[in-house]
Amino acid sequence: MLKPAAMASALLSMTVLFAGCSSSQPESKPAPSTGATAAGAAKEAPKVTEISFVTHSNWEKPLTKVIAEFEKESPEIKVNVQYNPYAKLMETNEIKLAAKSADLDVVTVDVPLNANYAVKGYLEPLDAYFKNDARKVWVDSALQAAEYRGQLMSVPMNSSGVVLFYNKDLLTKSNIPFPSADVKDRLTWEQVLEMAKKLTHDNVYGFSVDQIGRAYQLLPLLQSKDASPLDETGLVSTGYTNSPASVKALTFYYDLFNTSKVSPKIKREESPDYFTSGKVALFLSNTANLAKIQASGIPYGIAPHPYFEGGKIATPTGSLNLGISRFSTKKDAAAKFIQYVSSGKGAQILFEESSQLPALKSLLDQIDKDPKYNELPGSVLKLISAESRTTAAPRPLTPGYLEWENNFNKALEDIKNGADPKKTLDDTAGLIDTQLRKYGSAGK
Repeated sequence: MLKPAAMASALLSMTVLFAGCSSSQPESKPAPSTGATAAGAAKEAPKVTEISFVTHSNWEKPLTKVIAEFEKESPEIKVNVQYNPYAKLMETNEIKLAAKSADLDVVTVDVPLNANYAVKGYLEPLDAYFKNDARKVWVDSALQAAEYRGQLMSVPMNSSGVVLFYNKDLLTKSNIPFPSADVKDRLTWEQVLEMAKKLTHDNVYGFSVDQIGRAYQLLPLLQSKDASPLDETGLVSTGYTNSPASVKALTFYYDLFNTSKVSPKIKREESPDYFTSGKVALFLSNTANLAKIQASGIPYGIAPHPYFEGGKIATPTGSLNLGISRFSTKKDAAAKFIQYVSSGKGAQILFEESSQLPALKSLLDQIDKDPKYNELPGSVLKLISAESRTTAAPRPLTPGYLEWENNFNKALEDIKNGADPKKTLDDTAGLIDTQLRKYGSAGK
């Protein structure tokens, strides 16, 4: 859960290197017998602009190669990168940007914080660097989350998706047919619940989500009921977070743990191990767990993200974006770097080195056409690639995302533990409204 960053008293420093020629003149020497003139003055060494970039430590391996290739192609720019765990990254961003520090040039933006950073004046609008045609290279869901009030404030570095993993052995033992991987045969939540009831026995739970109590993975329950968590301004929660449709969606969530009891009341950190150890049969998870699932050796299959019968199909999306600090003195160099990473050669390198879902349409096309993505584990990426184009539903576009998410996550945790969904959401919506008032007319 994100928490407001504490202000720090010391800021990181950064130097700009200039390699110039000597101002002294060479000593006079006799002209060579060839008739050539005296040795010319030393050529001026190229000036190098250093840009500072702080990003997530999970991306160190792929970004190391991306930066090395970028510096080869653009020797006039050097990228000084610092890798931090997520919480430290967000804290560093807040400290430096709130202090209007000039020693942060490229900003790693968690997608739902795009509007927050924009309202605070932290980000340089990117419209001059990415014209309208240049924006069409990304899927609509990624572009929508990168814009705020008609301006492009950051650009996608990657995206994400969620699939339903299932343990083949556990389904076979319960005589349950494997669900289809075809999006045209997508399971409903009602069908998932019925399957989970049959699979819950002998210390095995029928179903679990990976990010228990987290908005990223559970917001699609509301969205499938056509419920919006906030109004169009992004500043009003009452009547939205606690709408009748929202209450119905989270009553289903309540029932998983407290009525049908098909889901374990565990911590989010424990959820992947429950699936890989055979304690959970159906596991709704971000693809970040794919490597761990593969390594566990359990026989698994995948199916598309479920939806409510008669409702919308909505799937999680969004990851990390790149922006330029409003206070940077090297915006052009920073822009050249983020162009390279988000839509240039760097995007291809990043995809090849990380195997994470890209937001670039050309790379999604590559996934669709390459036969290596037709079978597991590659087919996981092919499935979420298709969903990123059609069913991906961004999180609320609001400057108060942290306030909304922190309170919504707490509500999810309380509901999991047995709190009444309607009362919990009523109380939560009122609290969110109180906290969003500080943004005043930002959403108008």
